[in-house]
Amino acid sequence: MSVKSGPPRTRHTGTHHPAKQHQAFQRDLGVMPLTLLTVGGIMGSGLFLATGLVIAHSGASALWLFAVAALAMGLEIAALAEMSAADPAPGSFLVYAERVYGPGMSFVGGWVFWFSSVLTMATEVTAAALFTHSWFPGLALWMWSLIYSAAIVAINFISVRGFGEIEGVMAGVKVAAVSLFILMAVAVLGGLLPGRPATAPFWDHLSHAAWWPHGGVGTLASLVLVLFAFAGTGVLGLAAGETKHPGKTIAGSLALTIPLVVVLYLGSVVAILALVPVSHIATHTSPFVQALTLTGIPVVGHLMNLVLIFAVLSTMNAALYSNSRVLYDLGHHRKAPRAVGRLNSKGLPAIAIWWSAGLLALTILLAYLLPKTAYAYLVTATGFQAMFIWLVVLLTHLRYRRYLEKHKPDRLTLKLFLYPWTTYFTLALVALGMGGAFFATSERIGLMLAATLIVAVGIAYLLVRPRLTPAHSRV
Repeated sequence: MSVKSGPPRTRHTGTHHPAKQHQAFQRDLGVMPLTLLTVGGIMGSGLFLATGLVIAHSGASALWLFAVAALAMGLEIAALAEMSAADPAPGSFLVYAERVYGPGMSFVGGWVFWFSSVLTMATEVTAAALFTHSWFPGLALWMWSLIYSAAIVAINFISVRGFGEIEGVMAGVKVAAVSLFILMAVAVLGGLLPGRPATAPFWDHLSHAAWWPHGGVGTLASLVLVLFAFAGTGVLGLAAGETKHPGKTIAGSLALTIPLVVVLYLGSVVAILALVPVSHIATHTSPFVQALTLTGIPVVGHLMNLVLIFAVLSTMNAALYSNSRVLYDLGHHRKAPRAVGRLNSKGLPAIAIWWSAGLLALTILLAYLLPKTAYAYLVTATGFQAMFIWLVVLLTHLRYRRYLEKHKPDRLTLKLFLYPWTTYFTLALVALGMGGAFFATSERIGLMLAATLIVAVGIAYLLVRPRLTPAHSRV
């Protein structure tokens, strides 16, 4: 697709002027808080719980799936960071999508992102309830979901700086815990623990593992779950409007986020495969807890379970931060009720937060109605919609880079290498993961839910389109 020449043509409802329209946002996030916020948004139940589902479906080949997904994540977040560093507008990729594709893309992308993020919150709070339920089986899952949801909503009403500090602590706990988990696995495998002999070498363990227990189709069907484990990258762009010195802050955060996530994810999968036989992987509990329990070290499994509760709540916290900002942007530009596009005296989108909390309350009903299958349905639906958002980001990047090169080349201080081939490559991987999910019969209910929501948003746009300006900001 070609990019139109000349500056963007704007009208009132489609114009974005961050400096004028969003002065109330507080620019208090530095490199480390933004990094921890982004890591907190990425590292959630997709890693800590859904990894068991992936290994059960794809066997030891899960390691290769996570490696491929890590590459896709790195390229997608780099594309998003490039646009955000050059133009740190509140609304992030939605602003860029509207400028190059018109209001349809930003409307559909924004509402799907909001639904997807709320589903992410539901997924994470369900995982937290499952972890807690193992200690207190007498209290229903939906009760724990409600308790945790109330706490996370309360945190999001703290100032941006206070929120960043709390999320930083929560994200720091999960990074430290995963690092210790990997080191513990190395100690067990190497016989470094007093009184405990070394286990079978890792390569010997995997030589007897089932690499393709359900064939290539089973492995392909797991790809969307693996990609979901890396979702949550959008928070880096959405927080750009609340950072100090956006260009330097985003570049510094990107340089820390990608290697940190890749090392922790791949190290975790290797450790799990080394400690737990593929045929013994459980899907109803965290493979991290299972692996540590099998070491026979007292209490360590319970400690990991406690850490995982904080870990998934951290991701839920970051998801609420992201989706309330997106809903605010939709309301601010008349693609949602105007009330959600307002900030309170603290510079927070309070009404947008309450809307997200309201939809979250409805999803908690799943934990009440389907306590045994709620997580599996939610994780598939969330993963599919999250990958749809990645497609929007990548398609936008294809055209927005050309616009920046022509009109704002001085702002391109951060560039995705080998453009546009890396963008095309990532698009193909994401599309493959979304398509492969349809081959898994256990995931079809979740996929139907996700697809229905996307179609519903598309129909809603067609209904409200006459009320939107047809010549929104286009490049």
